[in-house]
This record gives sequence, C-alpha cells and structure tokens, in this order.
Amino acid sequence: MRVLNDQYAVMQTLGSGLQGKVKLGVDLKTNEHVALKLIKSSKLTQKAILNLYREIQAMKLVQHPNVMRLLAVAKDVEYPKKKGGSEKVVLVVLELATGGELFDFMMFTGHFSEEIARTYFRQLVSGLHACHVQGVYHRDIKPENLLLDKDFQLRIADFGLSAISEDLSVADDLTTQCGTRAYMSPEIIAGTPYEGSPADVWSAGVVLFILLAGFPPFQIATRQDWWFRACAMQQYQAFWAAHSRTAVFSPMAMDLLTRIFDVNPATRITLQEIWQHPWMHEPVLSDAAMTKELMARKEKVTQEKVRAQKAKEAKAAASAQTTFNPFDRNTHRSISMPPSASSLHSADMFLPTIQSCGIPAYTTLRCFASSAADLLQRLHASFDTAGLKYVWTDSLATPSENVKAKAQISTSSGRVDVMLRLHPVEYADGLFLVEVRRRGGDLFAFRHVFDLVSADLQDILADDAAPPAKVALPPAAAGDDDEVEELISDEALMI
Repeated sequence: MRVLNDQYAVMQTLGSGLQGKVKLGVDLKTNEHVALKLIKSSKLTQKAILNLYREIQAMKLVQHPNVMRLLAVAKDVEYPKKKGGSEKVVLVVLELATGGELFDFMMFTGHFSEEIARTYFRQLVSGLHACHVQGVYHRDIKPENLLLDKDFQLRIADFGLSAISEDLSVADDLTTQCGTRAYMSPEIIAGTPYEGSPADVWSAGVVLFILLAGFPPFQIATRQDWWFRACAMQQYQAFWAAHSRTAVFSPMAMDLLTRIFDVNPATRITLQEIWQHPWMHEPVLSDAAMTKELMARKEKVTQEKVRAQKAKEAKAAASAQTTFNPFDRNTHRSISMPPSASSLHSADMFLPTIQSCGIPAYTTLRCFASSAADLLQRLHASFDTAGLKYVWTDSLATPSENVKAKAQISTSSGRVDVMLRLHPVEYADGLFLVEVRRRGGDLFAFRHVFDLVSADLQDILADDAAPPAKVALPPAAAGDDDEVEELISDEALMI
C-alpha cells in the first residue's frame, strides 16, 4: 500500500488529466475517505502554477457548507510509482464528493422539478455569497463544477479560474476572459473590464435555467445568438414564448431569470436581491425527500454511464483493428486505457475531471422550401439518406401552423430523442428556420446525427452571406400598445 506524507493511503484512480491524477485516498489518522489530487511538478507551467495557487487560496479563504473543503496541501511530495521509482508531485487533499457531478444528473436524467431546482439554486447562491464576501469570484460556474456530497448537498468546486480581490471596499475591474463560453456573461465575452460578482450571477442564472428546462437559454451571449439577442433588445416576451414551447416555467421563475439575464451588469440583480426574490421562498424539498429523489436518479445515471462506457470500449476495440496512419488528422496520438465498466461505481466518487464537449442541446438551420410540409418531408428523407435507424412522428396529418416532428434514433451510444420545429421567416418567401433540439440521449451522438442530416441538406441551406431576414415572432399580448422591435434571425452558432 502506497502512503503519502505518512498519512494518506493511495487507492484507485478517480480521474486523470494532462498534469496529473485524482486518486481515492484514506486519511489514516481519521479513517476518512478523501480525494487526493496529484499534480506532477514536472508538468507545472507558469499558467498552471497560477491556477493552482488561486484555487488553493480561494478554498482557504472560504469555509461554507456549499463550498468544497480543502483539507491539506503539500508540495514536493515523493509519489511512488507502481513500476518502481518515484516522482515529485503537489498533493492537494480535498473532501470526497461521493454524490457525483450535478452535470451527470442533468445530462442523463433530464430537468428537475421547481422544488429540486430551487433547493439547489438556494445552495448555489448561498455558497457564492460566502465566496464574494471573502472577495473570491469563481468565474467558471457550470454544472460540471457543482458536486454533490453523500447526502446530495451541493458543493462549489474547481476554483482554478477564480479571482481574488485584495480590497473589498472597491469593486475590482477584471480583464481576463475566462470560463466556459455557454455560461460566460456578455461583458466577459465582449472583452471589456468587468466585475466578478455580476459575472457569477449570470453564470448561476444559466445553471438555474438548465435545472428547470434541461437545455441552455442560449448558446453564447453575443448578438449572433437569436435567444441572447432577444434579451439584449429586452424582448423577453419573445424569449419566453419561444422557450415555453419545449419547457414549462412558472411566472415567478421567469421573472427571476429575466432579472438575471439583464445584459447590463450594473442593473443586473445581485445575490442579495436574488435571495429576497419571492421565487426563492417557495417550497423546497426536505433533506430526506431530496436524498430519495436523487438516489433514484443516480441509479439511472450509473446505468447510462455503463452503457456509454461499453459503447466507448466497443468503438475503441473496432478502431484498434484499423491500420494506424500517422498523417490522419483525426488519429488520437495520446492514448490511455479507458476505465472498465466495473470501475464506474468508484468513479462516481468524484473530484473534477474536465467534461466539456462544446455541444449544445439544440441548434438551428435555415432552409429554403416551397412549403413547411415539403421541408418536413425533405428532413424525413434525409434521415433515410444518412442511413439512420429511427422512429419518426410528425404533425402533417393534423392541420396546424405548428409544424414539427419527433425522431427516436438508435445509435451505438443508445437512443437519441430529437425534436424538429419549423418556423417561417417573414419577408423572405420560402425560407424557414429549422429548430433542432436534443430531448434526450448522448450529446456526441446528437451532434453526429445533426452533422449527417445537415450534410444531406446542403442544396437547400440558406447562404450565410445572404441578407438576414426577420423571424415571425409570437404576437404581443392583447392590450400591449408598445411597439415591438422584431428580431433578426441567423443560423445559431455551434460553440
């Protein structure tokens, strides 16, 4: 048995990255299971050292039930290798989040009820407030960085991109463009100096939206994104009308999110104001009810992970039989053995591994067709041309302005459920916006299906250089005399 610093017994690997590994450990003094983050000293660049320093300092400053606990740090620790010899590592000892990532529950089990979403959002806001009081701004809030303990209580983790204020009496102007694009506030993406607190509020709002809906509010906070542009132009009625086609939001939830998605950080709702909002004080789940609900969801998460792991192993075995071509740009030159399905239970006892696929839950296409019915039939035919195995249902048999279809596609990663909706574009006869949403299944499989279908539609796709047209928006509520500025449509960015 390998022991580090005469205190921590090293067990199986929970995750790995370019700079080191995360191991399950046992504190021999307390007999407590911990996470051992082992960072190879030889792999530490100046940027990695800075990120590590910020992470350690931030976690030392903040002590809160909803923030991951830092237990110990030691540098120049001799780590004995299994095959002999040793190497120097930085040892970071963290509490063990056995519940896993919030990301996994959202990806494999779908959206949460308002009670569960509110329970977790209250914990997130409480943890963020504790950080901001100490001058710590996370700057990378996303479901992958929100972990769950054994009782499924939320922990904010991964402070590697955080900023720490030296003077709490003055708001610091930050300039580093960092974070994950789908969760980054518009002021960060714009590259302008920004304050850390409003930026964290925006990211937390994106997380809340996904908790309630199961998909993101926008793909990127720039005016190239139709959904964000609606918020930027304060056309929240159009924003919510569009999203309410595929998700249910209570009036109070919409009001809170509308105030969070204020593109002006100076007028954006603050954490203190969020806590006072009426939606935050509606019912939440008890600890016992939360544990029962999440335990049931965790079983499904484990099953889906096993299925995905088997598909990954089968794909790896198939690719191993092909001839290696060193000039193939798609060839992976850094190969590591994937974990076996039997190790997934241990992997659930999580410490951050990066899982960022960059694939949104939906995207759009602009297509020319003589009618919505003809376009839907062409979309249907593209599934056959692509050689997909699927079950298709659509609304053509029922006269309706809402032309849509559902497809259940069988892939090597399991079933992928896709929703397609067609929206006519005003002042551009024969042009339609096709909304393609992943309703369930593997993100990578969804992207593969989308690529196959869109490749078959090249002859009817609108030229990106064509003048933009105006999308037909839902009518304003009766009695609303305000002039409504119409939104400009374009193909949504694939991040």
